[in-house]
Amino acid sequence: MTRFFASILLLASCCLPGALINPARAQEGDMFPTKSGALQRANHLKCTGTFQMGDLWMPCKDYNAYEKALKNEKN
Repeated sequence: MTRFFASILLLASCCLPGALINPARAQEGDMFPTKSGALQRANHLKCTGTFQMGDLWMPCKDYNAYEKALKNEKN
């Protein structure tokens, strides 16, 4: 049964772009070693601020704001 659900998720992510946002994949390009890099991306995403995830920086004031900005970017 697990393979069935994995297949459904794969199909949905391939065929319905933007329907599912994979947080790990979204973060891949949006984790920066410097705060200034994250601020530049925040400007591009039209959000404000940055937040830290371990030693790296991400755009927007928090993860919820980041997810919302990603969804808005896709539209």
